Amino acid sequence: MSGHTPLMSLTPRGAAFLGASLALFSAGILRIDGPLISLGLVGLIVLAIVFVIGRWNLSNLKIDLQAPARIFADTPMDLRLSLENHRSLFDTYGIDIQLDLSNGTHIHTHVKWAAAGSSATSKLRGSIPNRGAVSNPPCLLSSGFPLNIFTYQKRISIRLEILVFPKALLPREFFASGEFDDAWHGEGFQTGNAPGEPRGLRPFRPGDPAKRLHWPATIRSLARGRAPRVREFDPPGIRPRKAAVIFHSFGTDGALIRTDLFERALSLLCGTLRHLRSIGVHATFTSDFLAWKSLPSFQFSAWSEALTVLACAQRAGDTEAHNLVATILETPPEDALVIISDMPPAAWSHILPDRKVLIVDIQQHNYGKRDMNFKMAPVKSSH
Repeated sequence: MSGHTPLMSLTPRGAAFLGASLALFSAGILRIDGPLISLGLVGLIVLAIVFVIGRWNLSNLKIDLQAPARIFADTPMDLRLSLENHRSLFDTYGIDIQLDLSNGTHIHTHVKWAAAGSSATSKLRGSIPNRGAVSNPPCLLSSGFPLNIFTYQKRISIRLEILVFPKALLPREFFASGEFDDAWHGEGFQTGNAPGEPRGLRPFRPGDPAKRLHWPATIRSLARGRAPRVREFDPPGIRPRKAAVIFHSFGTDGALIRTDLFERALSLLCGTLRHLRSIGVHATFTSDFLAWKSLPSFQFSAWSEALTVLACAQRAGDTEAHNLVATILETPPEDALVIISDMPPAAWSHILPDRKVLIVDIQQHNYGKRDMNFKMAPVKSSH
């Protein structure tokens, strides 16, 4: 962590105090009035003392921030921010801390007091709304102590690395009856004892597992003197053994390129890969921003690498139709095929070759950009 010399500016109160002191001193000189000169000098001496104390108040301070190294966007996380006073004498008072993270998001907190040789800790909880990499974010310390005559600021940088993955959104096409099944043909598998689609509620039968109990309905049923209620599911369906997920930014109708749609498409891609992994389908994804290279996503190490790629992805601006068509034709026909784009399907679906495919519509979700919202717990000072 590196620090810089504190910057100083006069507050309105300080400007008024300085003006009054100079006026008294000047009037005393003109009128040869000892008391006025003394009052003016006392005011100037007070300003000098406040200036020295204020600069000393920001010296030898360090910031320690403990945060998760990897998180999903818009997912709550806990932070622990500590202001460390490394002076052997002189406590520090009234420090405002502003930490600037990526995409104009900020953390604000206030430390009332930190004793010499100790630290004050703030516990924060909030979320980062946008994906990306946060590296050594700048931090601004400011204070008006004492008397709020001067405002002092000091900029430092914190050693911190946070990788923010896209928010995982599951496309609604996976909830539509039969749409995913129509995206492949060939041999599949059943995932053991995993349930299929929910069918409804029925009375409890001997042998039903307790985790299937639907407690609100059970309470109402018992109140009427009836048997408990359990959830009933259809038998597990057949799932493809492998799936190919293709992401592209190609369009032919001159549709407007929007950054928010690209971010939304990445979230849908992340949600798709996570869903396929959760149901046991070995999925690979290919994208134009990877120069049409394929990456696996099923094994833990491959999933971690895929998330890292998505966190740092940048939109490709030179996608050609023949590249997209060639990638689709290279996909084995027995694999499920899912295509996601940040352009509307009407701008590219007509060039697809004749084969089974699940098209994810980018216009299905509508969620706005959220500001960072960190709530501060009471500050604790440790010795």
